[in-house]
Amino acid sequence: MIVFLTLCYCAVLFVAVKAGIIRLNGFWKASPILWMVLLLVFLFIPMQWGAPSGPVRTYYSVIEVVPNVTGAVVEVPVRPLVPVPKGDTLFKIDPVPFQAVVDQRKAALAEAQQAVPQLKASLDAAVAAVDEASGNRDRAKDDYDRFRTANENARERGNESTPFAESDVEQRRLVFVSAEASVVRAQANAEQARLAYQSEIGGQNTTVARLEAELRRAEYDLEQTNVVAPTEGIVIGLTLQTGQRVSNLPLRSWLAFVPKTSRRIVVAIPQTRLRHVEKGQLAEIAFSYRPGEIFTATVEAVVPLNTSAQLPPSGILPSLSALFGPNETNGVILHLDDPQPDVFDIPGGAGGTAAIYTQSVAATHVIRKVMVRMDAWLNYLRPN
Repeated sequence: MIVFLTLCYCAVLFVAVKAGIIRLNGFWKASPILWMVLLLVFLFIPMQWGAPSGPVRTYYSVIEVVPNVTGAVVEVPVRPLVPVPKGDTLFKIDPVPFQAVVDQRKAALAEAQQAVPQLKASLDAAVAAVDEASGNRDRAKDDYDRFRTANENARERGNESTPFAESDVEQRRLVFVSAEASVVRAQANAEQARLAYQSEIGGQNTTVARLEAELRRAEYDLEQTNVVAPTEGIVIGLTLQTGQRVSNLPLRSWLAFVPKTSRRIVVAIPQTRLRHVEKGQLAEIAFSYRPGEIFTATVEAVVPLNTSAQLPPSGILPSLSALFGPNETNGVILHLDDPQPDVFDIPGGAGGTAAIYTQSVAATHVIRKVMVRMDAWLNYLRPN
C-alpha cells in the first residue's frame, strides 16, 4: 500500500512539474523518499493498532456421536450433508434385547408388588404364632409349678412320700423349657417378618423401589437405541451402515454431527496490535473463497488467552525460555452482521483477511478499508 501511494504521489509530482507548477530541484527529487517516511510514521505504523488486521478462519464444533448402548445397527435414515432437525433419528440400534430386559423388569416389579401383601400376611401369622407359643409356655409353666409346688409342700409337712414322682416333675420342667424356647423362636420369626414388611425407602418397599429403578434404567436403555440429533445440524463423513455393531465405549465415535449454531469466525491479531480492540467494534472480512465480496461483522469477544498460556497437568515446572521467543497471536471472535449468509454457506476452515476498526487513530481506517478491498479483489488472482 505504501508503494501504491508513493506511485500516486510520483504521478502527481510529474504532472505538477510538466505543468510548471513546481520546479524539479533536489528537494522534489528526494521528496518521494520523504513521502514514504511520512506515510510509514504517521499513517501505517499507527494503523497497526488503530485498524489491526490478520488472517481469519471459520471454525465449527463437531459432535462425535457415541451411543449410550451397545448393539447392532438396524437403520440409518440420515443422509450426509442434508440438514437434520433437532430430534430426528440419526441411526437405530436393534431394540429386541433391550425390550426383553424391560419386559423382565416389569414382570419382576409386578411380582414384588404382589409380594408386599404377602409380607403383611406373614407378619400377622408370625405375631399369632408368638401369641400361641406364649400361651403354650404359660400352660407348661402352670403344670410345672403345680407339680413342683405340691412336692415341696409335702416335704415341708414331713411326708415321706410326694404326690408326684420326680420324673413327672422333671418332665413338666422340660416341657416348660421347650415351650419357652418356642416363644423365643416365634418372636425371632415375627421380628424377621416385621423387618421384611417394614423395609421401606421413601414410604415404599425397598424391593419394589429397587425393581422400579431397574425398570427405569431398562426403559432408558431401550430409548437410547434410537440415536437422535442433539440439535439442528448436518452429518458429515457418514460411513455407518446397517449391520455394523456399535459400542458405547468413548474410544471411538461412529458418526460426526455439526451443529448449525456452532460457527465461530476468529481473526488472529498480534499482541502488540490488540490493546485497543474491544467488544462491539466494527470489522470487515474478505473470504478467499468469495473474491470481490466484503462481509461486515462486529467484534463478539476477545479471547483472553492463547496456546502459550495453557499449562497441561505435569509434575515438571514449565520452562520460561519460550517467553523470549515470538509471541503467539490472540484470537478475536467476530459475529457477522445481518443479513447473515446461511450458516453452511461459509464452509468450515474458510480463511481470508479481516480488519477491526477501533476508536483509536480513526484517520487510518480509510486506508485499511482500501487494503481489505484490494485483498478481496486479489482473491480472484491468488491460486490458493
